[in-house]
Amino acid sequence: MEPSSLLDMTIKAVFNNVEKYDKHLLKTIIAPVRQRMLKRMFEMEENHNFECDRKENHFEKLWAILPFLINSKKYTKLDTLDLPSMYCGPSTLINSRFQEFIRCLEANTPNLRELRITRPTNNEEYSLEERELNSIIQLRNLAILKIIYVCVPLSGILAISHRCENLKTLEAFAVTNDVESSRVTFRNDFVHVSIDGHSIKHGMFRLMMNTTMPSLDPKFAESKQYTKMILSPNKTSDFGLVHLFAEKLTKIRIFSPDLDDVEEIVDFPPLPQIKSASIQFCGKMMHAIRSFMKSGKTLQKLTLSSIRTKEMTFGKIFSLCPNLQSLQLYYCNFFGNDATVDAMHKLKRFTWHSIEQDPSVWFAFSSVLSAPLLERVEIDLPNIDFSDNAKVIAQIERREILRNLKNFQIGRAWLNSEEKNEGNFSIYLNSYTEFKNAIENAISA
Repeated sequence: MEPSSLLDMTIKAVFNNVEKYDKHLLKTIIAPVRQRMLKRMFEMEENHNFECDRKENHFEKLWAILPFLINSKKYTKLDTLDLPSMYCGPSTLINSRFQEFIRCLEANTPNLRELRITRPTNNEEYSLEERELNSIIQLRNLAILKIIYVCVPLSGILAISHRCENLKTLEAFAVTNDVESSRVTFRNDFVHVSIDGHSIKHGMFRLMMNTTMPSLDPKFAESKQYTKMILSPNKTSDFGLVHLFAEKLTKIRIFSPDLDDVEEIVDFPPLPQIKSASIQFCGKMMHAIRSFMKSGKTLQKLTLSSIRTKEMTFGKIFSLCPNLQSLQLYYCNFFGNDATVDAMHKLKRFTWHSIEQDPSVWFAFSSVLSAPLLERVEIDLPNIDFSDNAKVIAQIERREILRNLKNFQIGRAWLNSEEKNEGNFSIYLNSYTEFKNAIENAISA
């Protein structure tokens, strides 16, 4: 760009030689024309692709001058994505240059209330370390902080959450665990917390913390504290994340199709606040499940998937989880009709879906139908055990069970069973029909 004024000449000179000037002197010289220079940077950004010579790293030079231009006590909101950018041929930005800008926030923009820090380019890794985190901590008015795909240590996040007393929302998308203690603590007024360890294989997880519950979701209306964790571990050491947040967890979802070192699984820590759990271990993790169930006394909702074992029965589940209101089973092959009415006194929803094709495997669930508060039942199994049909139907007709039933769905997965080719298929069909009709009469009564 040809210089058209003294200001343009000054901007060009500063832009090209910013590293050669004394920073304190430059800050003083730029101060009177800072806003005009910043405006000029945005104008240069618009035309940069047409005028760039592709010989220099202009993006790096731009970030070198930004700490001198983004400097005002009037700033209350800053999003690094809104800063001018000059992407051209060698458009790279080293981490130290990025960190230099963050370190200046304390002095340059001390009255920020909202701060969003986003990775400047996709071809580099960026991180916030002690000095950058200390700069953020000094932003006393900060209410909203979001750190997007920039690595940040958990210790730093926790320090910010404690020391920025006005903070209401904190989100970090690439948190690394550097905390050695067995538990972490955060301010008690962070009542809605989400820990997403779905990308734990990269050694990072996502952490979101808010001092208010989502207002549009009715399930949070009566919640005083909600801490959710999603975990997809590849090795048993990944369960360390559960230990860190164990004291606060109210909901956990674990999906682990295959662990490399399953034999080394350690015990789950006590989860004194847990209310909801969804676990898929693909049949290899019975030790882990039994260990987890020790915290079952507070569970209200339990979903189990792909767990195939003869060790777990309904009786064991409800004895360990006596306050269950919802039990959902998917592709599980549990056995045993041994659940007691007293153990199921709060159960309202029961779901069991499976596609087990082994003709020697028959699924029994009739004991669950005795749950006094049961409202919703969904069954879709290939081989249902109707051996106690007469007893169950008699109980239904006498209104001894299923008095609160509102919805009952029984699928026809059994039609795909090998049993349909056997001579007693018609007997099985009659049992199914009798049972289904008894349920429909109970609902309509």
